[in-house]
This record gives sequence, structure tokens and C-alpha cells, in this order.
Amino acid sequence: METMESLGRKIKTSHDLLSVVKTMKSLAAVNIRQYEAAAEAMDGYIEVIEKGWQVFFKNRPLLGRRKKVSQSVFLVIGSDQGMCGQFNENIIRYALAEAGSAGLTGFDKIYWSAGDRLRAGLVEEVPVQEHYGLPSSPGAIGDLMYEIIEKFADLHDSQGIETFHLFYNRLEKGATYDSTTERVLPLAPQYGDEKRRESWPNRCLPMIGVESSVFFEQLFQQHIFGMIFKAFSQSLASENAARLAAMQAAEKNILEMEERLQGRFRETRQNTITAELLDIISGFEALSPA
Repeated sequence: METMESLGRKIKTSHDLLSVVKTMKSLAAVNIRQYEAAAEAMDGYIEVIEKGWQVFFKNRPLLGRRKKVSQSVFLVIGSDQGMCGQFNENIIRYALAEAGSAGLTGFDKIYWSAGDRLRAGLVEEVPVQEHYGLPSSPGAIGDLMYEIIEKFADLHDSQGIETFHLFYNRLEKGATYDSTTERVLPLAPQYGDEKRRESWPNRCLPMIGVESSVFFEQLFQQHIFGMIFKAFSQSLASENAARLAAMQAAEKNILEMEERLQGRFRETRQNTITAELLDIISGFEALSPA
């Protein structure tokens, strides 16, 4: 039978747990906005890169075709921490399903992972050749991007790999998320034609003041950087949205549990008081003369 002391300890524990959950809710809400703002800022950056591609293709009619390589890098982005529901499980299922789709057959798939929790689930399904921890703030994303780009550049130089796919969860309206994929490289075959057909916003098309090969290399690096940066920003915003939803559900459960404990505490206290009063009455009656 539960005593008032044991119920009091449980109520105190629920209070402490509720404080932790509220703190995590606040942190998740702040982080969502930070990473969402980083993704929005990268949208503007990518727009500038797109204009650069337009200038490049309008000044240079065609790019030489490269030999097709049968290997592709698949970078799957998840979370380092838990308490975010099915966040990692969802993106793993999505990535493996997409990797097996008709559009991605014919490639030897090289899997990379980002996020310790995700890696633990991904290695149960496929071998993971490279793993990255997640940045702790929007400002730290850039350093990780350069590390990933350098590693891919090494594979490109040593094995000629030019295909790179991203799999991540993207933030949607209403603080929900959806799994998605992006092909970072190579550029679509019709990409150059589309850029040449696009109209320039004014009458004067900028001239390329450097060698076309140098201009292409710089655009190429910034294109990769922007795409990967945006994917990580979106994934981290989605992770915090998932954690916020999980903490909201946890807060509701704790409040309901606390209400039940308070009810049992009041009932136990009332029963204890009643029992003590009955003992006093019984003792008084026993001592009273007949």
C-alpha cells in the first residue's frame, strides 16, 4: 500500500521531470528558429550561385561530357541525440527505399552518415564508410561542410566519383517534417540549357573576368557547399521540431500523471486522518465508564 511519504516523493519527482521537459521545450523552440533562419539565409546564397551558373552557361555554350562512374555517395543525415520520436527511423527507411528505387539502380552505393543515433540504426542495414558528428550551432555548420567537401573531393580525385545524394528530414509548416532527397552532383544534363534560356534581370549580362575553368571550379564548390549546408540546417530544424513535439507529449503525460498522484495523495491523507480519528474515538470509548 502506498504511503503519503512515497506518494510525496513521486509527486516531487514528477515536478522535477516537468521542469526538465519545459527546459527542453524552450531549447528546442529556440533551436528551430536558429536553424530555420540559417536555411532561409542559405536560400539567398544559393540564388546568387544560380545567377553565377546562368552567367557561366550564357558565356560558355557547352560543357564537356565526363565518363559515367558506377559509384555514388549517399549521405544520410539524422540526429546525435534522442528524445525526437521516430526521426532517425523515418529517414533511414526513406533513404533505403529511395536507394533501391529504379532511378538509383546501377550504382555501387557508398553510404555516409551524420548523427550518432542515425549511424547506430543505419549500420544495421548497410555498411557505413564515413561518419560525421552534427554541429552544435548554426555557426559550426560551415566547418563540417568543408570537411565533407574535402572528403568527397578526395574520392573524386582518386576514384572519379561524381554522384552525390543527400537524404534528410525537411521542416514543413506546423512544426512537422517530411523526409526528402536531393541530388547535389552531377548537375542535370538539361541544367545548362535551362540556364541559357533563362532571361537575365537587366540588359547587361556580366562578363567572366577569369578563366572559365577557374570560374566553374569556384561555382562548383559553392554549389556543393550551399546544397549541403541547407540540408543540414533543415535537418537540424526538423530534429528540434520532432523533439518539441515529443516534449509536448511528455509534458501532457506528466501533468496527467501528477494529477493522478495528487488525487491519490489527497485520498491517502484523508484515509489516514479518518483512521486516526477512529482510533481516538475508539480509545475514548474504551476509557469511558460504562
